Amino acid sequence: MKNIEELETYLNTNGFPIIRRCLNCTFWNSTAEFESKDKYKIGYCHKNILYFAFTLEPSVHPITKEFFVCVEHQFLDEMKLKDLNEKVLTKDILKSKNEL
Repeated sequence: MKNIEELETYLNTNGFPIIRRCLNCTFWNSTAEFESKDKYKIGYCHKNILYFAFTLEPSVHPITKEFFVCVEHQFLDEMKLKDLNEKVLTKDILKSKNEL
């Protein structure tokens, strides 16, 4: 199992980190079926699946908001970012921002 502490991201052309979140993930599908009580979009994560506890049969995909992230996150243009941008650990970027 992957560790969230090891999640990597990339720096954009201005040197700022590109924050991984459901909204920019290849596995996330926005939906209008559910209304959000706030301004954030809601969608389904098609990478992860939840199982029925009593039979362990695949059941549903989790519903998430645009600002969540999981260890399976993959940018829409991950291969391009990997080739062109500097890779950094997300936890280091977030930690240094908290120190401001």
